[in-house]
Amino acid sequence: MKTRLFALALLASASFAAHAQSFAKAELYLENGLTSEAQKELIDLVFAPGSVADKPKALNLLATIAVDKNNLKAALDAWNRLIRMFPASPEATAAKARLPLLASVLGQVSEETISDATARVFLRNADFWAKDRERIFRIDSSWIPNVEAAVFWYDKLIAEQPGTTAAKTAFEEKLRTLLGWKESGQYGESHGVRGNPGTYLPLLEATFREYEKAFPQSAALQAFRFQVAQAYWRQKNWQKTRELLNEILEKDAGANSFYKDLAERRLKKVEF
Repeated sequence: MKTRLFALALLASASFAAHAQSFAKAELYLENGLTSEAQKELIDLVFAPGSVADKPKALNLLATIAVDKNNLKAALDAWNRLIRMFPASPEATAAKARLPLLASVLGQVSEETISDATARVFLRNADFWAKDRERIFRIDSSWIPNVEAAVFWYDKLIAEQPGTTAAKTAFEEKLRTLLGWKESGQYGESHGVRGNPGTYLPLLEATFREYEKAFPQSAALQAFRFQVAQAYWRQKNWQKTRELLNEILEKDAGANSFYKDLAERRLKKVEF
């Protein structure tokens, strides 16, 4: 009896290890851009026999992949399945908080799954007559400050998920937004530093310092540091330009990187 129990325990342990490896394998697929393979691995894990701790994680990652692919209906289904199958899991708690955000846009781009045959027929008949209607709502953003609206959501993510890859991405996209852009066309409006350097340049540097503090090992730091220096250079603020360019040299630590070389070349001719 003891031998049998020991054997069962070994089998359970091996099964758990295999499932953990399966989830790690899916994550590695995803990191290398093999999204379809990752999805298949996660689905296999969800339907593996027994109760496995990684199943809620698998459903949550499936939903996250679906959001990235703009398949909001699949994301909704995965999170609902997660809540239904593993209601006490931390992933289910997080999914419940996400659903209202997803629901706020889902109706614009997708349809609910209708299982009743009669209802499906009625809807299909109606769709025949309304087939040319728009499925995605158009939003007129005239007079709405684009940079502030984007920054609001970047800051929300940074505050709610500090130290995560998502927060790092939010910092980097916020910096790109603050650097600004010019809309196409003769009368295209300029945004961010490109449009109002007096307002956005101090915010750009402050955001960079926050990013640097939160992610001191980020490989993108030198690139963004040069962009901030360049933004000051365009405004003929030679002092700030030199400060940031010299920081690039100090932070290079003997790597002789592209940005070290670039900073040295710019330092030879800062004023114009």
